[in-house]
Amino acid sequence: MNSMKYPFKTKKQDIKKYLFELKESCIIEHEDNWFKEKSHTKLYPNLEEAKSKVSKPYYWILNAIDKYEDKECENLEVALIELGQLVFKTNYYLKKLTSETENIEAKKDLACLLSNLDISVDVIADQMISMDTPKYARLDCDKEEAIKHISAWTK
Repeated sequence: MNSMKYPFKTKKQDIKKYLFELKESCIIEHEDNWFKEKSHTKLYPNLEEAKSKVSKPYYWILNAIDKYEDKECENLEVALIELGQLVFKTNYYLKKLTSETENIEAKKDLACLLSNLDISVDVIADQMISMDTPKYARLDCDKEEAIKHISAWTK
């Protein structure tokens, strides 16, 4: 958990405070990139360049936070899981993990992150055995076994 680009929520941290800090780091990153890009932007950017600007994790994270904070949001838990997965995948993507290599640290980190977002062990188990979780962090077992692992990791 040492070199994470985006912070994971701690157990003690208030969810609103966590989201505020996460949002702040994404906005700072957006502004830094915006200035860098603006300094060498051509008048008519090509389509590929425009597309590459859309594939920036901080935009995805900001959108996920907006979705969670939206008063119309029907399932806050699902929105939080999506946000947690996004923060997790982005942090681990930077470590260039191959999806084939099982990684116990990654599994523990994902379990703790989702647990700290107040997601129940039962729901975390469903999430971590699902295809939504990258292969290196996915639990390859039944739900009962997954719950045992997650419970041990999130004590």
